[in-house]
Formats: sequence, structure tokens, C-alpha cells
Amino acid sequence: MMIMAFSLVPLTFVTGFGIDYSRAMSLQTHLNAAADAAALAAVGPSMILQSNSDATAAARTMFSAQASLLSGYQDLQVTPTITDGTSGGSGALGYLRKATVSYTAKSVNVFGGILGAGTLTVSGTSSASAAQPPNVDFYLAMDNSPSMLLPATSDGVSKIIAATKTSENANGCAFACHAMLPKTDNIYVKDQQARHILLSAGYYTSGSTTQNVFYRWDSSADLVYDSAGNLMTSTSTPTITGPTRTTSGSGANKKNIDTTVSTYNVTTYTVASSSSGASTVKKKVTPTTTTTVVSTPTNGGASTTTTSTTTGMPVYSDYDTGYWADGYWLTHNYGRIYGSPSSIILRKDDMVSAASQLIPFAASQASQYQVTYRAQMFSFDWTRSGNSSPVRTLNSLTNVASYGSGFSAASLFPADDYWWKNSMPTSGSNIDDKATEVTNMLTTMKNLIPNAGTGAPGATPQKILFLITDGMLDQPNGGGRYFGPMRSSDLTECTAIKAKGIKIAILYTQYLPESLSGDSWSQNNIAPFLPPPPSPYPAGKAGSSDQVLTALQSCASSGVNGSPLVQTVTADDSITTALLQLFSTALQTARLVQ
Repeated sequence: MMIMAFSLVPLTFVTGFGIDYSRAMSLQTHLNAAADAAALAAVGPSMILQSNSDATAAARTMFSAQASLLSGYQDLQVTPTITDGTSGGSGALGYLRKATVSYTAKSVNVFGGILGAGTLTVSGTSSASAAQPPNVDFYLAMDNSPSMLLPATSDGVSKIIAATKTSENANGCAFACHAMLPKTDNIYVKDQQARHILLSAGYYTSGSTTQNVFYRWDSSADLVYDSAGNLMTSTSTPTITGPTRTTSGSGANKKNIDTTVSTYNVTTYTVASSSSGASTVKKKVTPTTTTTVVSTPTNGGASTTTTSTTTGMPVYSDYDTGYWADGYWLTHNYGRIYGSPSSIILRKDDMVSAASQLIPFAASQASQYQVTYRAQMFSFDWTRSGNSSPVRTLNSLTNVASYGSGFSAASLFPADDYWWKNSMPTSGSNIDDKATEVTNMLTTMKNLIPNAGTGAPGATPQKILFLITDGMLDQPNGGGRYFGPMRSSDLTECTAIKAKGIKIAILYTQYLPESLSGDSWSQNNIAPFLPPPPSPYPAGKAGSSDQVLTALQSCASSGVNGSPLVQTVTADDSITTALLQLFSTALQTARLVQ
């Protein structure tokens, strides 16, 4: 019995220690959770803009509130420490705040008398950091070259190809090229009755008497119909002579001959077609005479009537001049020919819409985080005569809160260029279609955007250059032409921009496979830089990888996870969603550290 009694002492000690230790560890777990909550409270969106002392108080209040729900402890000590700094590299943007919450407490032992110790000490530390959203100036440079006049969806591409497949062009064309002489590029736009569409020369001229006027020409009958499909014809009020009476025959065969002559003009319209300049709608006035002869037997027999019509030499005069409809017109007026949809949305349309929707999104973010975002928009394509850059400044650097709820980037965007024909913006200039000058654009933006700052209150704002482009350069190269992805010389310009502290984020509008299939020019000049398209499209001359994307990734800055700030949109993707995602990624901030 004595041996058993002595053995109960260590057993009781071990059991008591186990229970008290478990209670202490449970307390520590709950206090760690309280420390986590306290650290996050100090760097939350509403607190990060407050002073360090306010953040310290918020952490202490949160910890105390959580700890008050617990029991079985004493001598609780909590120490919130708030440190500020500047985030950098590829990490979170802005003014970095780190909150560290440390605590110690004594867990009250139930078996303290047995253990010889009334408490067990527990401690813990939790840290959280967040970057105070910085003040940011962002510059949106949008590709306005002809290649952006591509339907935004696979269905749109298919519809335009089908609509432009004619006896003159078996493959059709996916691009909504905007040119006065599309037939020189083998583009024929016809209605469902195979009538050619001719736009009045004043079609795109605001205030013109022929604004939005177009004609449908039946080339086989050489007749012109109006935009609604009605034959354009009229007949003047006739001049009637007679009837005048004569007689013929004698006896039983004698007849009274009554002759009526009606003279009038028949007006129709025809087209003097041209594929090298303006076509002319001709008014054709044809003098017409209809003679009606009524022969009546004098003996009371039945009358007979004969009618004959003769025409004179027609007189022609110019009625209107115009240019043949192109793919651009077709995409904007698809419903007038095919019923539905009313129009085909182009990538440029989506891009402008995305820029419009980015502004209220940015304004909402700025309001939430109590920072200032300013935005400025640009378009780029080719350098016009008298200019030194392909970049057009669309507005000034403006606080996004000042744009207004009804803002539309379309109100800033230049009107789409109405080229003379392929390679020629005007009848007197030939740029060999070199209309996507990315190198000059990067140089211009490098010189235009000032050095970036930290974005902290009172400091120079951070700077982000957003590019929206299909990534294919088509630009002068010495005395020749370069067509393809960014080269090392272009990436040097990207590096120079980033050296000024400016981040580069790129929305890549990848060429759609539908636009390349069956087009020999695209197969020879675009497909080799892109990966093979998905089934059912033939591989054609596709390369093994997306060289365009690789070059854009080398140009872009790195995001928080080290990945390039490049967002890709392809068939049926939303450019708006992608741009907002890219914007959010570039401004990504808070995260729990420990």
C-alpha cells in the first residue's frame, strides 16, 4: 500500500501538468487569433490612412475585445508596433505599413498547488502588412491602327467573311478596312440581291444633304435602287395630243381612226462605275412617246386598239458621286443588309468602351481608398505629314473623379481614318500600309510621362502606362518596312520607361484564328509569329509559339507574383473585363504576412 501511495504522486503530477498545459495551449491559440485580428485591423483600408497612434489604438482595441471573451489567464500584456515604409520592386504598390502585435499572458493552472507553479506563460506574435494605395497617374495608350478594325467575336468575324465572299473574292475579308476604293483591294460589299452598295460622297459628312445616303446598284440591269431597296424611277406628267380622227377604207370597210399621242419623260438612274476614283450616279431622262390608235368600223362593228411606244435619245446628267461601301461600313450597317444584328462590334469599339468603363471603376477605387487617381488617354497609329509622332493626345491628365458619370471615351477618340485605298491614307500619300508605329509610340510616351514617385501623400504620384494593342508592329524600318513582334530595340525603349519608375501594363488583343484562315497575306505576314490555331482551323503557316506575347511580356513590368503585367484577350473575351482586371492587378495591395 505504501508503494502504491508513493506511485500516485508522480501520476497525479503528470496528469495535472497535462491538463494545465493543454489549457495553456488552447489559450495561446485563441490569443494568436486575437493577435491576427488586431494586426489586420491596424492595416485595414479604413485605418491605413490614419496615424500610427490611431492604428496602434485600433490594434489594441481589437485584441482586447477578442481577449475579453476568454478566461483563465492573468497579467496579459499586448504590444502593437506599427512601422511604415515604402514598398518596392514587384511587391505591393504604395506606402507600406506593417503592424506587429506581440503579447504575453499567464495561463492560470488548475493544479498549481501540486505543480508548485500557479501559472504557465504563453506568448505569440502576429504581423500583417498592407500597402497604402498610392496616388497614381495612369496613361492609357490605345492602338488605333487599321488592324484594330477587326470584329471582336468569332461570330462577328465569320459574318463579315461570309458577307464579303463574292464572285470577285472567294475568301472574303475579316477586317473592316475603311477605304474609299475598296474594290482595288478586291473588297465588294453587296446586298442579298447582289446589288453593289454605293455611298454618297457626303455619307460621312455631318450636315451634308446626302449624309447617310447610299444606293444599291444592279450592275447587270444598270439600275439604281435607294437605300430601302426601292427602284429609283419616275415618270413625268404626259403631254397628250388628240384624239385626232381620220378615216380609212370605204363602203363596208370604212373605219374611223382616232389617234392619241402621249409624250412624257421616264427618269431612271444608272452608275458610271469606277474603281480608281469616285463613281457617279447618273440621272437618265428618256423622252418617251406612246401612241394609241382606236379603229372603229363605221357600220357599228367592234373597235380595235393598238398601242406603240418609242423612245428618244436619253439625256444624262450627274445626280451624285460616291464611293463603294467597304468592310467598315458593312460592320456598322450589317442589319440594313442582313436584318440582324444591327451592327458588328469591332475590337476598337470594345477598346473605347473599356476605356470608358475604366474611369468610373478607377474613381470608385480612389474614393474607397481615399487616394487620387488621374488619367490621360492617347491613341497611336502612324505619323502623319507634319507630325513627329504617331501618338495623338486625347485629353489632359485629369482626376478620374472629375470625368463625370456619363463619360465616354468615344467623345475624345479621333474619327476613324477614311483611307483612299490600301497603303494610301490619301490619294497623294503612300505609306505602304506602315500604320502601327510602336517604336515611335514608346519613345513618345517615354518622353511625355514624368519620373514616377512613391505615390505617398504629398509626394509625386506613381505612374503606370497601360497599352492596349495586338502587339504586331507595322512601321518604317530605315528605308524599308518592319512587320512583326517587338524587337530588342523596342524592348530597350520599354526598359528606359521602366527606368523612370513607370510601370508598364499591357492588354494584348491577340489575333483571332478566324481572321487568318484563308487569307494569304495574313498567313505570310502574321501567322508565323503565332501558335497554331485551335481546331477546326488549319495550322497554315503558324509558328510554334506566340512570339508576340513573349515580346510583350518582356516589355511589361512584373506584378506582385513576379509575372508580367500582361492580360491576353482572344476570341469572345471581354476587353472591358480584361482591362479592369489588369488595372486591379497593377494596383494590388494588402496581404497577410504571418
